Amino acid sequence: MAPLPSADEFAAAVRERLAQVEGPALEVPEGGRIAAVLVLFADDPDEGLQLVLTRRRRDLRSHPGQLSFPGGRVDDDDDHVVETALREAAEEMALRPDSVSLLGRGRVFYLPPSRFWVAPVVAWWDEPHHLVANPDEVDEVLRVPVRQLLERDRWRGVPLSAGGSTWAWQLDEDLLWGATAIVTALLLGDVLGDWAGGTRPEHLGEELQVRPWEDAPSWTPRTRLDGLPDRHESVVPTVDRAGVVRVLSALGHDGVVRLADDAAAAICAVVDDLLEGPVRDHEVTVLVGPAGTGGIGLAVARRLLDAGADVTVRLADARDDVDLPDHVVVAPPPPDADVRLDRRMGMASTPVPEVDRPAGDLIVDALLGPGAEPPLRGGPAVLAAWAARHDLPVVAVGLPSGVSPDTGLKGPVLHADVTVALGLPTTGLLTSIVAPYAGEIVIADVGIPDAAYVDAGVHVPPDLFADGPLVRLERGSVNSDAGTPDQGPVD
Repeated sequence: MAPLPSADEFAAAVRERLAQVEGPALEVPEGGRIAAVLVLFADDPDEGLQLVLTRRRRDLRSHPGQLSFPGGRVDDDDDHVVETALREAAEEMALRPDSVSLLGRGRVFYLPPSRFWVAPVVAWWDEPHHLVANPDEVDEVLRVPVRQLLERDRWRGVPLSAGGSTWAWQLDEDLLWGATAIVTALLLGDVLGDWAGGTRPEHLGEELQVRPWEDAPSWTPRTRLDGLPDRHESVVPTVDRAGVVRVLSALGHDGVVRLADDAAAAICAVVDDLLEGPVRDHEVTVLVGPAGTGGIGLAVARRLLDAGADVTVRLADARDDVDLPDHVVVAPPPPDADVRLDRRMGMASTPVPEVDRPAGDLIVDALLGPGAEPPLRGGPAVLAAWAARHDLPVVAVGLPSGVSPDTGLKGPVLHADVTVALGLPTTGLLTSIVAPYAGEIVIADVGIPDAAYVDAGVHVPPDLFADGPLVRLERGSVNSDAGTPDQGPVD
């Protein structure tokens, strides 16, 4: 076990390290939702260095039962994230703000699928006092000895969906994982250097790899669309990527053109329902990828333009079929942008290029569809990172970009509020852990004949669209917390 510095040495090392974090690392995109969290260290006469955490109530919708730092959303009238972190700590565990001193601010990072930019505020508890858990939010306040984090038998790995793992710790009955564990591991590395002696979480044996999201309490995705008939997922078949290819092949060129037109009509109906007031009073951004789903995105843009909406089309890659007014189209990102998504932070690891047109009121995600295989790369990765900077409703065409049609999460995902499955949902879309990223799932009748599905080995219930061309998929038990399984560096 790596030796621990004294309390004074530890505090000084944290202050020195955080003083190097400045500029863009502390900034949040305009309009982004910010959550400030308090990372509080203390020195106990018996236990030594301690980290103060809370255990969230298990019936909360967000991160139920998880160990976390106290914190909450930064309101518009808050002057600074420090004040927010201290205020929330006072509300959650009755911390006296005058009992702590600020060590510095950590790097802001993006947390999917909740769309919050998390701003860590690191502080030292000068005058420890009795803490009281707020029963509305917190089950218990914990003071975790830092030495426990250095004990190898407590180390765990949280497998990533595309290789590697992130750190987690088994603390008696609680597992420290997710964004809280990421911040903790980064701070340990900053202050103690190679605290794990060269071991990475992916080096731990399979028996020490944990998947906490599998046991997270279930939830019902928020309903945003009114008046749609329901179909339970147990009676709705799914189609994998190979099946999608077979269906498209059976349709032929003319059938695919008709499908794209019907899909665009369905997407526009959902957009119209989500927006408050006439479409002509709103600004909509359509993210267009390089393949067939991008073509549907272009058809959506044309329909919205005809309805009077102010539309911006952002191209992920060059296309030959962009028959839209020049002022509507934003060119693809430059090839040298080299923007990659860092799954440890769920955000771009290099600056995302800005553009001169606003994001508007809603985003249509037509980047990668059921025929594509993630993770996000190139232009789609750039635009997904750009979209993550804006707190706006997202409608996904087919499935959220970044979700594998076969296996679900395989890297960063552009989180959707509504996903419109075309004809049938893909197999990966209905994996339990994808639910927080897919939001409300609507299935659209896009004119695919039964014979095309039969050719793909799929039987479609004859009454699937008996009540209309759009039906809501009624989910069974789905995970309430996707947490961080898609986080870690992209190779």
